Amino acid sequence: MNYKKILNILNPQPKIGALEISDVDLKFSRLEGDKFISYSAKLAAGVVKDGKINNREGFLSALSVMHSQITAKVKEKINIIVNISDNNIYFQVFNLPALEHNLEEAVNLNLKMISPIDFNSAYYDWRVIGEEIIDGRDQSEIFGAFSESKIIDELDSALKENNFVPVAFEFSALALARLAIDFGANVNKAKPFLLFYVGANGLSFNLIKNSSLYFNHFVSWQTIHSETREIPMDIFKKLIVDEIKKVLSFYGTRWKEQIDEMILVTHGLNDAIVKIAAENFSFSKVQPLGLKKIGDVAPENIQPAWFSVLGSAVRGTISRSKDNMISLAKIGTEEEFFQHRILGFIKIWRNVILITLTVVLIVFAGIDNLFLGKTVASLNNQFSGLGEYKQLEKEEFEKNKKEIEDLNQKIDFAVKVSVERSVWSEFFEKISSLAANGNISIRRIYIQSADMPLLFNALAPSEDAAIDFKNKLIAEGFHNVDLPITKISRTEKGVEFTVSFGIK
Repeated sequence: MNYKKILNILNPQPKIGALEISDVDLKFSRLEGDKFISYSAKLAAGVVKDGKINNREGFLSALSVMHSQITAKVKEKINIIVNISDNNIYFQVFNLPALEHNLEEAVNLNLKMISPIDFNSAYYDWRVIGEEIIDGRDQSEIFGAFSESKIIDELDSALKENNFVPVAFEFSALALARLAIDFGANVNKAKPFLLFYVGANGLSFNLIKNSSLYFNHFVSWQTIHSETREIPMDIFKKLIVDEIKKVLSFYGTRWKEQIDEMILVTHGLNDAIVKIAAENFSFSKVQPLGLKKIGDVAPENIQPAWFSVLGSAVRGTISRSKDNMISLAKIGTEEEFFQHRILGFIKIWRNVILITLTVVLIVFAGIDNLFLGKTVASLNNQFSGLGEYKQLEKEEFEKNKKEIEDLNQKIDFAVKVSVERSVWSEFFEKISSLAANGNISIRRIYIQSADMPLLFNALAPSEDAAIDFKNKLIAEGFHNVDLPITKISRTEKGVEFTVSFGIK
């Protein structure tokens, strides 16, 4: 039996869109086949200020308007990658010795030391973005990001109140870097470049190196010109020149390779910025970001104002098992998303079972009526044509009647067995049995698409128990069984680990 095809049919990859939250508006986008789905909702002045909710009722009202544009079903859950402004994001790239063990512990210790905000009231995440050799030693390059938990919690609460389900929280610089690196038609990924974004909340200067975001410098409109975004061109020009100099100076103190390309994401200011750059810097190329085809979506008609949320929508198309990118969601957000997936899986199974039983009952009822009709007709013909054998016909009738009763009993038994049959397959019973025998507590089950492995997040009393569970999976015939050491961590209740495997 091909379990992968069954899983893909019964539990398809859910649709995940993206929602960008700025001080000016909300933007929603989702990639569906060859279509770029997009909606926007204006925010009244002061509802969101510097990326923070300043008027909760106004924000909830705008979310309600956005939800009604996406779907007419008021209670429908909409899965989203939440894209927030760079205002309240802090991140840093740092190096650690290339460790095979205890990397997570070492990274968390360093994050705690470099955090620019109170570590106990922050949400943070990290990922390895590269390797380099420093003083003859292998070093891992770590990208760490932080945000105040209060800001994320307020956004998360408001979104859920309007039936938006956050899958991950990321920031504009990360989304734009992803779009430029993966789908930039005029981007040379082999060389470092400066990605300059003029957005609703301010100016964002991003250094891209080795196909990763390494540095972000954000300048809020609020810090430039008080409450208004109408800035004289001479001030704007001086601002751009000063800030680019700061970014290039920062880069020059850390890396030797020169930056000679600047990619622009702006609306209506391309010519002015190109002129400013040409007059003050020696970039060999300064041009707007051009996009190539994204899956089946042709990007020609997508305006630069939508590039940031488009970058997050691209992330929404990635299988959850492969999405190891930065997310500043609170603990439990991803678990809640998978709970919604499991509920959807159960609902699909329920419908499949009800439909199957209904079809079985209809078929059995049809067979029963057809058989009885033919039998009665046959008996009537025999009775009318063989009057002299009434006694024999009576005995034959009784015999047929008994056979019919026996058949009906068998049919009733078959229907009863179908109703009582467990909806869980032998596959799930086997996994539950292996876990129980090893005193393993399965916390989360990640059911992937047809070509993806299955992942189990579980709790074991010890590392040996976790490894023993992995060996049992191999012994049972599962393939590509993988228990990464970096995914084993000690907790107060035991050892938490993640194991992945494939099904033949």
